[in-house]
Amino acid sequence: MSEQMNKISNYFGVFVLGLCILIAVLFAIFFTVKMFINIYKKLRGIRISTTTSCRTCGRSISNTAIICPYCGENYGKLNGVTDSIVWCFISALMSLVIAIATITETLEWFERTFMK
Repeated sequence: MSEQMNKISNYFGVFVLGLCILIAVLFAIFFTVKMFINIYKKLRGIRISTTTSCRTCGRSISNTAIICPYCGENYGKLNGVTDSIVWCFISALMSLVIAIATITETLEWFERTFMK
């Protein structure tokens, strides 16, 4: 029974690590694409708006506003982070580093576990 449980936990570990790698790679791809979209907009002269209209009162507020200062509408998130070329580059790079580190660690663990 112990040997069978050990095999199941090993396969589950491979599945979880593979899922982590997939998520990190998808984040890296998303932020890379978003970075190039922002660069394209910058080169074409398309101005990335720093303000938006409040969905309740219609007044102009910051993209990063969490609460409208005029009516109190709660947005509950930051909107403008993915509009920054630098933050998209840093996020893509960090996601790629995490994916590579996880792949490296997974390969070493896989060799120790399954290639005895």
